[in-house]
Amino acid sequence: MLVNITKYSEDISMAKVLNLNSFLLILLLVTSFVATSITGCDSGSGGGNNKTTIRGIIEEVIGGSGDVSGIRVSIFEGNRRRVSDRTNNAGEFRLTYTPDDATPRIEFEGDDFTLSRNISITRGSDVTLDEIIDTITPEIIFTEWTVEQRRLRLSSFDQVLFNSTEAVFRIDGKGNTCIRAKGESQVEITALSISLINCSEGITTSSFALVDLRADEDINLIANKDGIKSQDNSSVTLSMTLNPFDNNIFVTSNKENGIRSSGSSVVFVDPQNNCSITGAKDAVRQSGTSTVNTTTCTLSSGN
Repeated sequence: MLVNITKYSEDISMAKVLNLNSFLLILLLVTSFVATSITGCDSGSGGGNNKTTIRGIIEEVIGGSGDVSGIRVSIFEGNRRRVSDRTNNAGEFRLTYTPDDATPRIEFEGDDFTLSRNISITRGSDVTLDEIIDTITPEIIFTEWTVEQRRLRLSSFDQVLFNSTEAVFRIDGKGNTCIRAKGESQVEITALSISLINCSEGITTSSFALVDLRADEDINLIANKDGIKSQDNSSVTLSMTLNPFDNNIFVTSNKENGIRSSGSSVVFVDPQNNCSITGAKDAVRQSGTSTVNTTTCTLSSGN
């Protein structure tokens, strides 16, 4: 009997171990899913302000009553209505929410029409989105689309993805680093034009992080310290889009280096037209086995 009791006790202990291992495996999978599905990360002044506000004006409604007031404007993620507002007499609306989807659908619902289309969105941004609603064609015509993105802080598997060449994309660092990415995080922004201004450092990457900025028109980066600082096995690309309109790239460091690369990192700058990389010390400073390809850019150093 003692042998059977001992074996029974061992079986219970083994079951507990298996249950614990199963729980830890499930926890790991859930944690991994959450980490890889978050659109943004810590955007804003040190506190993780990930709310996004969309302000817009419906300038005109072509067809139907033509009235710009009382139109219901909604953001959908899948079939879920995340937020909505009704336009005032001037056609103005405002939507504030925390995005969980980088490509939601914006819908305009009037008395005699309902039109919608997908847009690209990021967490922690203030967006101006003005439009004309054509109910005859039918189509939604954006007359102004400007994204004012709060500075980006990424780690682990964080992702920030934005893809619309209709939009002007700006990051104001307000004296801090505009984009900082580490771990295996990823920033991919494709826009009409991209500006990084008032940066302490423009872009800093480490570990295996990737930052890829592409524009139809200008990419302009202005930093007080290093414009681009890549480390370890990370990579940074500033480039024209596949069908650029008038792409030029400008990287300026007021006190340090235009590009500073180390480790085995890679920096690639590929403009359509003009390009300049300017550093108060060096335009490009390399160490380790890093690679910097500035193609046709003009390099200007203060040294």
